[in-house]
Amino acid sequence: MKFTELKNTMQSFSGASTPEYQLAYITGEIKDLLNGLNNQFVEYLTKDITENELQLNLQQWLGSPYYQSSNENAKDCLEHCPTVKHIWGKKIKGWTDSALKCFDNFLLKYIQIDKGESIPKTYAGLKETDVYNYLISKGGIEQEIGQNFKNIYQLRSAFQHIQTEAKDGIRIPKRISNSQCNRSRDVIIQCLKYSLIAFSHLVMNENKITK
Repeated sequence: MKFTELKNTMQSFSGASTPEYQLAYITGEIKDLLNGLNNQFVEYLTKDITENELQLNLQQWLGSPYYQSSNENAKDCLEHCPTVKHIWGKKIKGWTDSALKCFDNFLLKYIQIDKGESIPKTYAGLKETDVYNYLISKGGIEQEIGQNFKNIYQLRSAFQHIQTEAKDGIRIPKRISNSQCNRSRDVIIQCLKYSLIAFSHLVMNENKITK
């Protein structure tokens, strides 16, 4: 199934829109959840985002060191909020940072190990966007996945750029409202949902790996 056809079959994400719908998890309850996952945080997070269990054994496919890194960052996501449908307001900021670190490993493993290709550098150092631009240059499903990740990266950057300039040239702090965060949240979760489902099909076709 083509990526655009896949998107048309999926319902749009609908997260919590007001604080009343945010789950009131206390530290003990989060700890109980994490303990009950048997150290499979990335599997839980991926299923939570896609609302489905991917037919891909993530631990087997990712291997070392990618699985360990993804799993640690997935745990960070769960500590921010145990379920994506109840991410509200500014919680999306830290969650997005950890989610990108988690799922960037999927892209790195696919490009460098599965396909055996190198990621060109745009600058002297390493940049996350090099990975996304590589996928975008490939066209097709890979292009759409790369563009979705780049969109998420840009939204994360917007969370971190907290200065703006007044008319007199004076720099002042820029406030990001909860409603702005919620709009960004919807885009971020939807981009991840589409991309992870399409990516799992891509990987399985490339590796012939099933769960």
